[in-house]
Amino acid sequence: MALSGFASGALVASPIAAVLTWLAVTYQQHVDVRVERDTVAVRADRAAFDQTFERDWNAMSGSGRETCDPESTAELARLRTRLGELEAKLEGSSDTLEADAEELRQLVAEEGQ
Repeated sequence: MALSGFASGALVASPIAAVLTWLAVTYQQHVDVRVERDTVAVRADRAAFDQTFERDWNAMSGSGRETCDPESTAELARLRTRLGELEAKLEGSSDTLEADAEELRQLVAEEGQ
């Protein structure tokens, strides 16, 4: 008798626990993308600053060298590309979070009935 009550309770709680776990993992992935996006944005800003500083320093010091470091240019291009990818991923992630929250509300309402 007690085992029967436990089994029916587990069957009711199982979908709710699965949905909550899924929601927590989805939110954590969203946060991870935001952290990576912020890190890449800072690195891209720093690389752009370094390029501008080097160019201005050479012009002001009178060295006459207008060098363009291909490695730093490639790094800046790679960072900006990755930043664009992360922005697109984050935008899509935000859209699905709203839809997922609505779906969760509906599921909880159905479970309550």
